[in-house]
Amino acid sequence: MIQRKQSIFLLVAVILGMVFFMAWALFVIQMFASAVCLYTIFLYKHRMRQATFCLVSIFANLAWYVVLAVLIQQGQLSENIPWTACLPIIAAILCFMARKAIIADEKLVRAADRIR
Repeated sequence: MIQRKQSIFLLVAVILGMVFFMAWALFVIQMFASAVCLYTIFLYKHRMRQATFCLVSIFANLAWYVVLAVLIQQGQLSENIPWTACLPIIAAILCFMARKAIIADEKLVRAADRIR
């Protein structure tokens, strides 16, 4: 179901997740978040599980910033970070928007089931 708007949001989040890598730990977290988003696209028959995986991806993207702050604090990375460091937060926002659309779809399906 690639024509659903949440699938487009998740696909863009996957693409953004594969753009920027600074350190090995950040690379692993970002690849995990991107893999979860990509897997979530194909769970269109299980909307509530899809919404849960969106939350996992959001938390992984936010954990990226926690690890970035720890690496800067330890001196393993310079405080001069490039502008592409904003891409994981954009991916998290896209996952949040996808999750809202998935939950709206689930409500629509449940309402249609009640009518039958």
